Amino acid sequence: MRKQYDEQLLQIKDMLKEMCEVDAEAMCLIERALLSHEDVSVAVRECERAADEKEREIERLCMRIIVRQQPVAHDLALITSAVKMVTDLERITDQAADIADILKGAAYCDVPNSLSEMMTAARKMVERCVCALDTFSLDEARAIRRADDVVDGLFVAVKRELAGMVDEGGEGGECAMDMLMIAKYLERIGDHAVNVAEWIVFAARAEQE
Repeated sequence: MRKQYDEQLLQIKDMLKEMCEVDAEAMCLIERALLSHEDVSVAVRECERAADEKEREIERLCMRIIVRQQPVAHDLALITSAVKMVTDLERITDQAADIADILKGAAYCDVPNSLSEMMTAARKMVERCVCALDTFSLDEARAIRRADDVVDGLFVAVKRELAGMVDEGGEGGECAMDMLMIAKYLERIGDHAVNVAEWIVFAARAEQE
């Protein structure tokens, strides 16, 4: 019985990592679209559906363990963290899909350098979440929190760079609004990655106690 229980706990960790890998794939797709103006909306929507299904699988497994095993201490901390994390992981693909849709309609727009840098920084944060979930690494989780400061700083730079385009109006103004919305989604994605990191820290510390 205990062996099955331990296997289920390991399965939760594996599934969280797999869900985050889907997020990372979606981030790579939208970064490619930003740089090449390629339409990736269909592929990103597939990532979104895969993440939704993984979210349901993880939640079902967590509820089954709670009902049948009545976990306590660090096991309960892991399960609680998993239930919280899937919400943020699911939101990352949702917002990546929103970005893909915006890019599809804004293929004619010039992309500010600061936005390209912000995209790369946000993508790296999500990829770092994959690494952190692989071993529930405190060091990786802390690095994610530090990286969010970079994303936030780039968000400020994007807004400054777009301000002049908004004043011009016309197509330039429309492009600026689209780029600003993308930047806002990226800022939120960074926040979701930080939330995942915080729950990794919570679970990892509980396991060490």
